[in-house]
Amino acid sequence: MEALLAALAGGLKLSFKLLLIVVPLVTAFEVLRYLPVFKRAGRALDPLMRGMGLTRDAAVPLFTGIFLGIAYGAGIIIRVARAKGLPRRELFLMGLFLATCHAVVEDTLIFVVIGGDPWIMLGVRVVLAGALTAILARLWRKRQDALQ
Repeated sequence: MEALLAALAGGLKLSFKLLLIVVPLVTAFEVLRYLPVFKRAGRALDPLMRGMGLTRDAAVPLFTGIFLGIAYGAGIIIRVARAKGLPRRELFLMGLFLATCHAVVEDTLIFVVIGGDPWIMLGVRVVLAGALTAILARLWRKRQDALQ
């Protein structure tokens, strides 16, 4: 019975810590979404995004997925894809990047709470996602060029 109570107390404590991370993060994201922050960041990161085969139209859904994950970002991705008419290639590349590197901010904060190293978490995921997406974008472009 003591083990069960200790597990319950530990679970509640962790849940409270997660709540303290996720609620302010989602709130901050929602506020930033209506400010020009993501558009400016998209302009600043435009050369990197082009290197991964993505246009500036992909900036907001990409930042949504990076901040809060694929589940939350999926709605934004669908809405932007319909509104801006993003091509399937770009949607696939964005999906590849986010599958490898989603919820970076949220996950990093959560893992820091349980003792993880934030630099390893961030570095490995971002570099791997960027490299995979850039390589596949180039391969896809070469294949399209060869077919034409």
